[in-house]
Amino acid sequence: MGFDSRCTRLYNAASIFLTMLMSGVSLMKTASLIVAALLVVGMVEATGMAAARAAETTVTVEAGKTALNAGRADEAIEIFSKLMAATPQAVYYYYRGLAYGMKGLHRSAVDDYTKAIAADPKEPFYYLARGISQFNNRNLQEAVTDLSAFIEMEPGNEQSYAYRARALFGLGQASKALQDVGEAIRKSPDDGALYRLRGDILSASGDHMSAVRDYDKAIELKPADATAYNNRGTALANLGKTKEAMQDYLRAMEMAASPSSLQIPGVPGDPW
Repeated sequence: MGFDSRCTRLYNAASIFLTMLMSGVSLMKTASLIVAALLVVGMVEATGMAAARAAETTVTVEAGKTALNAGRADEAIEIFSKLMAATPQAVYYYYRGLAYGMKGLHRSAVDDYTKAIAADPKEPFYYLARGISQFNNRNLQEAVTDLSAFIEMEPGNEQSYAYRARALFGLGQASKALQDVGEAIRKSPDDGALYRLRGDILSASGDHMSAVRDYDKAIELKPADATAYNNRGTALANLGKTKEAMQDYLRAMEMAASPSSLQIPGVPGDPW
């Protein structure tokens, strides 16, 4: 409360005090009424100030989310760090973790997600976010643990199965990885990226014929997927179909922004 506001309250209280005394009201009763009035006014003002602070916080949170959506990770980190300095909340750690992940700072992201989970262990998407950061940080077993926790709480999300499949394959568990991709495809049968992912796992496992069939489906659903052409070319080359492989490689290079952007079967990285 500002100095002017306090002065106004004291002046008004004094005026009421004098008026009541002049009207014959006892000193004790007058003082009691004045104190009660001041308390009521104080409560109203405190409520108004709390509402104003809440509104200001909401605006700041939305600014942080806007920065995240626009890819301005540094700005988002600064905003949510300030919010946490005032009032630490699980969701602020979560949003700052997303910003760290955007910058490739996966260890910092994992730290923030861990704090978010400690504060609110029932929020499933904190586990998903930490699982993806663990995967990107090559902590594959930890990624499987977090993604499994998320899947138990949110079994309908195909993205979590795709990430867990990659982590499982990295741990040498190809059959479990294929089960997860199959589940993801059942949940989202029109997603070409999932067929490419399964093709990558099959190709890396040596089943090039089955991989070609999945790459065919991936290209049917997503004709502009240069990586699907490139990886189908690799599977065809391993089957001895050199001419068809070269056609796919050339098509992939024509479509890709640069040859170095093509992802070969080996199952690292983001399925999307």
